[in-house]
Amino acid sequence: MKVLVSHIHLKHLPVRVGIVLLLTGMFSCIPMQKVPKDAQMTDFFHFQKSDDFDASKWAVFLPGTGGLRIFKDTIHYYKMAEKLNDIGISVLLVDNVAAYKASGKKDLDNESDKILWTLNQALIWAKQHQFIESDGTLVGWSRAGIGAIPLANIPNLLHHYGIDSMVLFYPANPSKIYLQPGIPVLVLTGSDDRIIKPDDILDHMIAENVNIKIYDGAYHGFDVESLKKGKYFRYIPFLSKKHYLLKYDEKASHEAVTDWIEFMKKQH
Repeated sequence: MKVLVSHIHLKHLPVRVGIVLLLTGMFSCIPMQKVPKDAQMTDFFHFQKSDDFDASKWAVFLPGTGGLRIFKDTIHYYKMAEKLNDIGISVLLVDNVAAYKASGKKDLDNESDKILWTLNQALIWAKQHQFIESDGTLVGWSRAGIGAIPLANIPNLLHHYGIDSMVLFYPANPSKIYLQPGIPVLVLTGSDDRIIKPDDILDHMIAENVNIKIYDGAYHGFDVESLKKGKYFRYIPFLSKKHYLLKYDEKASHEAVTDWIEFMKKQH
């Protein structure tokens, strides 16, 4: 079931060095899109049109740590884009880590700056091809929050990018930025997420214009069908119980997609 933010009581998970090391290892091993030496930045921008294409109805996707690839899964984000295509919204998918690497740009050290620079390049590319016009919605997963959250707080930059709403799936916020957006923001996360703790989201993202949905019993990656078996650790190898870090949850995924689609229909 969905847990209302105003009524949720979350147990604080113990902080253990072992968990931190496991989380670090988990994300360092997620394979990203390979970048050939002769690749161009625009090779990693993909536009998926709806059948009744309308350039004024669009969303841009910023994926998580692995780019448009989640371990061996290369279709998740495209399948999510289809859900928006079904309601007449076209999608610009940005494999931003690979695109930044292919660009050859090396003067940005801050991760947020890299995400936002690449996002801007993708939007320019889409406008040049007359794929998008007017304003649209940014949809981000996990790592994308590093760029999306500060962007949401800067009205002039939102206007420049043409972003008038956001949807964030379990967004990362390592700098502990307080979300104070001037646009509607929908945040979707799981109550059992060990990677992006729900408490951290509640501590930094409850604000005017922000709607937070927390799905009971769901883990990080609850919307990714290829994670049915999940990624987990045990304190004692082979003996102690599994502690999931990433795991698909069919019920939570269905509820989240329903909430997402309802939000998108209101914005478009």
